[in-house]
Amino acid sequence: MNFTCLMLGILFASAGVFFYSGRAVNHITAWKSMSEDEKRKIRIGPLCRNVGTMIFISGIIFILSGLWKAFRGDVFLWSMIAWLILSGLDVYWIGKSGRYQIPE
Repeated sequence: MNFTCLMLGILFASAGVFFYSGRAVNHITAWKSMSEDEKRKIRIGPLCRNVGTMIFISGIIFILSGLWKAFRGDVFLWSMIAWLILSGLDVYWIGKSGRYQIPE
């Protein structure tokens, strides 16, 4: 058992649930500093669920690495590379799709 990976996994999974529930957005400085008009233009619920899911998935990868010795080698590395690529594509899609913006 790898205690560091396990603790990081629990931390990331918890943060993912916190974001998914929509409670984390109130603690983000950029969100606090936005005007009410800007906030009204964003579909924050679906955006929080998207971000929370991505953070939760990284937590699961770390938990598996912490609990399963065979997962720690190349499988962990390739899982994290795949996660980084997918999260990068997700951020690109969030910016380009307009799904999280309310039309004026």
